[in-house]
Amino acid sequence: MAEVLVSVVMEQLASIATDLAMQELRLVKDVDKNISSLRRKLNDIKAVLEDAERKQLDNASVRHWLEKLTDVSYDIDDVLDEWSSETLKSEIQKRVEAKENDPYQKAADKKKGCTPLTPSCFCVNQLKRVGVRRDIAHRIKELNETLDEIAKERRDYSLETTKVVQKQTRETVSFVDESQVYGLDGPKRALIEKLLNESSEGPDGGKSIPIIIPIVGMGGIGKTTLAQLAFNDAEIKTHFTERMWACVSDPFNEIKVAKAIIESLKGSHRNLETLEALFQRIRESIEGKKFFLVLDDVWSDDHEKWEKYMQLLRLGAVGSRVLVTTRKKEVATMMGAAAQMITLQLLSDEHCWSIFSGLAFRERNSEECTELETVGRQIASKCKGLPLVAKSLGSLMCSKVTEKEWKDVVSSRFWELKGEQTKDFAPFFLSYYDLSPRERRCFSYCSVFPQDFKFWRAHLIEMWMSQGYLSGSQNPEEEGEKCFQILTMRSFFHDFGVGYNGRIVSCKMHDILHDFAQFLTRNECSIMRVQVDMEERERPGVEKVRHSWLSLAPNFPKIPISIFVQGCSRLQRLPEGMGKLVNLRHLYMRGCSALVGLPKGIGGLTQLQTLDTMVIPKKNEAAYFLSLGDLKRLNHLRFQRSDFEITKC
Repeated sequence: MAEVLVSVVMEQLASIATDLAMQELRLVKDVDKNISSLRRKLNDIKAVLEDAERKQLDNASVRHWLEKLTDVSYDIDDVLDEWSSETLKSEIQKRVEAKENDPYQKAADKKKGCTPLTPSCFCVNQLKRVGVRRDIAHRIKELNETLDEIAKERRDYSLETTKVVQKQTRETVSFVDESQVYGLDGPKRALIEKLLNESSEGPDGGKSIPIIIPIVGMGGIGKTTLAQLAFNDAEIKTHFTERMWACVSDPFNEIKVAKAIIESLKGSHRNLETLEALFQRIRESIEGKKFFLVLDDVWSDDHEKWEKYMQLLRLGAVGSRVLVTTRKKEVATMMGAAAQMITLQLLSDEHCWSIFSGLAFRERNSEECTELETVGRQIASKCKGLPLVAKSLGSLMCSKVTEKEWKDVVSSRFWELKGEQTKDFAPFFLSYYDLSPRERRCFSYCSVFPQDFKFWRAHLIEMWMSQGYLSGSQNPEEEGEKCFQILTMRSFFHDFGVGYNGRIVSCKMHDILHDFAQFLTRNECSIMRVQVDMEERERPGVEKVRHSWLSLAPNFPKIPISIFVQGCSRLQRLPEGMGKLVNLRHLYMRGCSALVGLPKGIGGLTQLQTLDTMVIPKKNEAAYFLSLGDLKRLNHLRFQRSDFEITKC
């Protein structure tokens, strides 16, 4: 985590040190010396970060040291962003001054009746710029002193310098074939029988509409996979008039689930914002029909909320079924479906071996497989009956070449982690730390999105670019493609959407891996689901938050790097003060169809690289495009009607 951040900051420092515009900052005493000192200290710290990242898992002191380093690195990054923004504003002002001093331009303005700015205005602006630069230089000095203390502390933890060694890897394919499923034949037969059996009785002994069938089991055991097998079964497709799928997750968002059901019915929920209106649309589709609804990943056992849905679902025909996947038996009990419950058991060692070996031995010859089978079975035994873990470890070992590399995994210290949560994540730590620092950062950034979020490949790479994670590469987009392929091969992504040419265009993250990513980022990413009465609620602390996903509210806190706004269908305008977010690099807006334009201060977002998606009205469209003129770093600009790629100025 910290390693990539330090690299990004060092690149910014190198850019500033060589920028001609620094000549103005050098007028401030010792600023160039302080920047050189920052670069030197960060370079020394970077050499031990790989060791520190691993030791912090079971050493609270090292973890605290890394947190302090991360905080000061972000502070440095913010200051450098402000300096860069000030430089861009200065360049814009100089162009305005040059234009005002052009005699031909003066004559044209006079003819149009324009009043030129007075020289005193320029003097005031110049004084302001000097004051801002002095403030930045002073803050750089303070950060240099803070970093000096952190650099000295590293000696207390016996951190070792780690040399980056080019790993020998096998050639692998970028798409993981998920068609092979093991250990679910019996549960699938039992589930299909329950779904098709017309004589099934409800909890009261009579025919209930609908019959609810819960699949219960621990995370990563295959509940969603079993539900998918049933949902796509040929008999099921012909037996039910309507089939619907909705991922519920935590917290339970009634409107989001209703919209997902409508989308499954191939319907539109455009302009439907109330639960009543959405329920009416669903009612039109299912009333009197035999339907099959899957509610995946249910956590809430709030009977009052679910009863609203049950009243609607009772309008279906006899034989309708609702399949619920959950980790909590309390959910099955609350729904009155304990008698219909299917409890998934852990896989046998042999089934885990089948999943593991199918991935780890992919494209190896029989001789290699024989040589590695003994140590491979030792690794597979650590899956503890969880297919997700078997898949993760199998994907990891697919890239390992020598027997020594396989034995190193068996003896890894990650298996000895004591903390309850870190112990559960041990297999994923193995895969995570086998990635490069850049790939790690790209994966952990995905924690900002909600569970079951659908990533579009191209959009995700744009986001990585806007955060600077792909900087230092001659072709950042190509580097982003490589990161995406590697994360796909290592099973960090799943549930792929494939384009007409067979290429992966979208994906999701398993909820366990989403939990893992959020564990890695801790305070850096925050997902806020804000209700209408936001003003009456206590807002979460955002002192350390760097990325925020916000939904259902137009008023949001000041976040410096990424802002995601979703589902604000009534939001007509963004706050005028947005221009003050000089560190903002990525602005993502979806489901904000009522937006009528950009705020006046949009030109102040001088670090903005991605603007996705902005709704622009047809009338006065040119005026809105002119507002983007000062966004010199903007790389990607996406509109609802069509896409535009904006090259750097």
